[in-house]
Amino acid sequence: MNDKCPIEIVTSPGEEFSTKYRFWQGCPTIQVTPGGRLWAGWYSGGTIEPSTRNYNLLVKSDDGGLSWSEPELVILSNKEAMILAIDIQLWMDPDNQMWVFWVQRDFHFEKKDTSHLSTWAVTCDNPDADQPVWSEPRFVAPGFLRCRPTVLSDGRYMLCSYDWAYDCYSYSESSDKGVTWERRHGGKKIQTDFDESMIFEQNDGILRLLARSQKYFLAESYSYDGGKSWTDGSLSNIVSCATRFFIRRLPSGKVLLVHNNCPDKRINMTVALSEDDGKSWQHLLLLDSAEFSGNISYPDVSWDNDGNIYIVHDNGRNTFKEILLSKVTEEDIMVGKLVNHGSFLKNIISKAPGKPYDQSVYDQMKAEEDEFFGSIGWR
Repeated sequence: MNDKCPIEIVTSPGEEFSTKYRFWQGCPTIQVTPGGRLWAGWYSGGTIEPSTRNYNLLVKSDDGGLSWSEPELVILSNKEAMILAIDIQLWMDPDNQMWVFWVQRDFHFEKKDTSHLSTWAVTCDNPDADQPVWSEPRFVAPGFLRCRPTVLSDGRYMLCSYDWAYDCYSYSESSDKGVTWERRHGGKKIQTDFDESMIFEQNDGILRLLARSQKYFLAESYSYDGGKSWTDGSLSNIVSCATRFFIRRLPSGKVLLVHNNCPDKRINMTVALSEDDGKSWQHLLLLDSAEFSGNISYPDVSWDNDGNIYIVHDNGRNTFKEILLSKVTEEDIMVGKLVNHGSFLKNIISKAPGKPYDQSVYDQMKAEEDEFFGSIGWR
């Protein structure tokens, strides 16, 4: 893998990346900084996903998510190089360095080739500053990352960037705080096109990998030796349609899960708390039923030092075109309704226009996309 980044990072984006020029948008991520700033990211560009014009973007909020900036950073696809920029993921590491991961899809390579997908990143040491400074982009690991890395109790980072080259769950591991990464392979997958797995460390030290599946439940795999070996995938007892989820231990010790609590539709976005280390989910709060769109997905979560939990998800990527933010507390979840002043559900971070701002521009983009994907025999 060439370490020279083949796509452009725009640190002063222009008006062409503003909401009114987007035909679709989705797959959000969120991060709270040590100073309380909220950063959110998602991807858009072109007429649909995937497109030769796809790009990732970052926006920020300094008032708890009530208002948001125009894009502060944009990561562009490179049509000439046949490389698309897709899916963005924010993460604050234990040293308070903010990572912006994204995935590059290189159409010089077949889908089953490990070079077809790669995960890249820029980092920022001052995400609360008026003018954040971004590092040079660098290659991180092979594969498609769509979930946060996990930091184990022994300090190792586990980054679940999956690929289509193997029939087993794959991830990358770092023992030097993300300076270098080693590729690892786990147990056999349960059927899925998109793993979107996350690793969760139980209190007893057992590693539990949860993954998206096409079988109405999340898949799971376990390691009893710190990741040296893994069980083959099996179905968990967590209901989920085929889409992304989120799981992480909160500072209180409880385990938080966000998922579409439905076996076959992207509806009922639900946040749950477990008091028995993820064995069961005693407390549930419905965030969004998707009564009107019937298509909500891709939750991501971060929290601040005051006990506020921020959850983003998308709503109708190609119809409602909304990026939504909920702010809740553990008490809200345990009661099953909002009881804290300041909590809210489904505030709009961004909503793209319902119709193309210019039909001729849309048609031109669509023709360009069809020509590109037709030339490579894909889509």
